[in-house]
Amino acid sequence: MDSKVEELWALEKRRWLDGAEFYERQLAPDAAMVIPYPSGLQDRVAALSGQCPARQWEAVELHDQSVTRHGETVLLSYRVVAWRDCCPEPLRASCASTYLDDDGTWLRLSHEREPLEVDDTKSKVSVLKRPTRIVAHLGAA
Repeated sequence: MDSKVEELWALEKRRWLDGAEFYERQLAPDAAMVIPYPSGLQDRVAALSGQCPARQWEAVELHDQSVTRHGETVLLSYRVVAWRDCCPEPLRASCASTYLDDDGTWLRLSHEREPLEVDDTKSKVSVLKRPTRIVAHLGAA
């Protein structure tokens, strides 16, 4: 994996952990987002207002990662398992993010997230468990 692709995967993982701060830094001015909450197609302004205040994801795992590159545009597609303090079960979803290399700065042009329903009785995939937390986090979302 080349250094640009490694940088993008690190950036994508940070997106899950940084929340609104990520969008402030990396979301392109004319970006389009399709995420469940609030639902529907969102532009940059709507995505930013929907992220504030937002509970941050405390842990994420990316699986089945795939990269499609065309010039300065890169599509990352993957499955994610992500945990939050507020939820007993992790989010499981299929995701796709498109980035543009804008003079050495990666800007996110689009993101789509489709939640996955997991039937553990029929699945051959092992059930992932929440990582053990070292320090309890207190406070409002």
